[in-house]
Amino acid sequence: MPLDYLDELDRLLLDQGENCMLLSQLDGFLTGILVSPDLLAPSQWLKKIWAGDDGTGMLQFSEMGGLQHFTDLVMHHYHVILACLDQPGSFEPVLEIDTRSNETLWELWIEGFGQAMDLAPSGWQRILDDDDAGCRAAIEGIRELRAFADGTKTLSLTVEDRWDKEAPDLIPIWVEMLHQWRVENDPDRPATIKRQKTGRNDPCPCGSGAKYKKCCSLN
Repeated sequence: MPLDYLDELDRLLLDQGENCMLLSQLDGFLTGILVSPDLLAPSQWLKKIWAGDDGTGMLQFSEMGGLQHFTDLVMHHYHVILACLDQPGSFEPVLEIDTRSNETLWELWIEGFGQAMDLAPSGWQRILDDDDAGCRAAIEGIRELRAFADGTKTLSLTVEDRWDKEAPDLIPIWVEMLHQWRVENDPDRPATIKRQKTGRNDPCPCGSGAKYKKCCSLN
């Protein structure tokens, strides 16, 4: 797959409307899935990419095979992130840049990572119960950024400015620490998930409940 697949994935996400995650949010979400102490299969998280907060969002594609191509792009990015995590120092989050101020925006990425954490909270609690102070600090930092981003916590302007400056550099450090904890504490867990095409008689990945052949494969 060409290196510019992210541009295509970005466009497809935008085309799906407000319920669908944006690229930076998706990157954070997939990263959270991968470093989760508990294994999460695509059936547990794939629909959440487009379902929205109320869980009713649906994918719409005008071209035949559009759903499969979209899913392939998502899973390709999943494996790209995994490959980076397996090479220490290589992981870089996909963060937006404010073109007016040249400020790095981390809020959407943190939102996506937090959504992944919500899927398996007991796994993250195991890290907090461990004696690894660095990983505990990583989770606490991510939670503080998320609370600030979603408005549930108010920070002073000084602390807010500090986070804005430090978060883009801290996020990859936190992620690699959490990934290493997962590897060391569950070395036998399979991290790679094969990309499988949706069968015609399989449930449609859009979540409609209909068979794929009677739903999105008709688009």
